[in-house]
Amino acid sequence: MTTPKNDIKQDTPDNDLMHLVVQGVEPALNEIMRRYKHKLFAFISRYVKDEDAAYDIVQETFIKVHFKADSYNPSYKFSTWLYQIAINLCRDWGRKQKIRQVFSLDAKVNEDEGDSSYHDILPDPNSNVEDLTDLRQNLATLDKEIQKLPHKLKTALILFAIEENSQEKCAEILGVSTKTVETRIYRARKILAEKVAKNF
Repeated sequence: MTTPKNDIKQDTPDNDLMHLVVQGVEPALNEIMRRYKHKLFAFISRYVKDEDAAYDIVQETFIKVHFKADSYNPSYKFSTWLYQIAINLCRDWGRKQKIRQVFSLDAKVNEDEGDSSYHDILPDPNSNVEDLTDLRQNLATLDKEIQKLPHKLKTALILFAIEENSQEKCAEILGVSTKTVETRIYRARKILAEKVAKNF
């Protein structure tokens, strides 16, 4: 550990930053937040489909990073540990939503967020969609079906097909083998294909 406490640089390794967080060096946590807040928000907002909830979960994720810093094992990649915290919080949020029977049935697909990448989730039906309204309706239907997927399938699909991580990166984040990731993505796509085929 060679990074001075008062000299947090943008190229300081994550593991070194976490060592400083354990020591109570606030700039180290600020640098971690700077590096990961946008990526985390993108992932979480895709999962929960609620921007306000996503902001809250991002904040809670970093709060946990702060208070659980001493439990981080530097032999593991920091981003994997961070995403595991976020994924667990997303799952907890989903459970609370089910308990309250609050389902976001009117979720809209935001083209500015790049949700058109949903085309990557299903094989191209090779149909010429001339009406933009129909296209949006189809994407909205697909979006709703993604939210209904089992947690493990939904997480793998979002990380791979929407967040565009490699299967190896997904496996690292989820703590499973690449074969397991491949299987979960296949199962998710199969379920979606069966659910929404009539709308395409």
